[in-house]
Amino acid sequence: MTKYIRIDYVVKPDVDFDALKGAIAEFASGIRALHSEHRYTSFQHPSDPLRFIHIGEFVEVVLPDLQRQAFFLDFTGYLEEQCSIGPDVARLARVASTVAQEAAARI
Repeated sequence: MTKYIRIDYVVKPDVDFDALKGAIAEFASGIRALHSEHRYTSFQHPSDPLRFIHIGEFVEVVLPDLQRQAFFLDFTGYLEEQCSIGPDVARLARVASTVAQEAAARI
């Protein structure tokens, strides 16, 4: 079964964007390395560059292991220090997708 997550936050105006984006890229790499079927994408809002939205699709049975990983704990601690709002984490319920049903069943 897949768990869908949205993370929404606003960073402080004095944030080092290069460091932040590097940390996000490392975090996404760690997620991918932990399980090849995890999907994770980070977006920077075009009209508000301080706002970021992350969407994750996780294989639910291995999700508790993800949350114990050093890269996960390091990133979440780092991110909390960078935020002026959030991070707000929400579990999403998928309604429709372009992913084929047989592919979605494997995730």
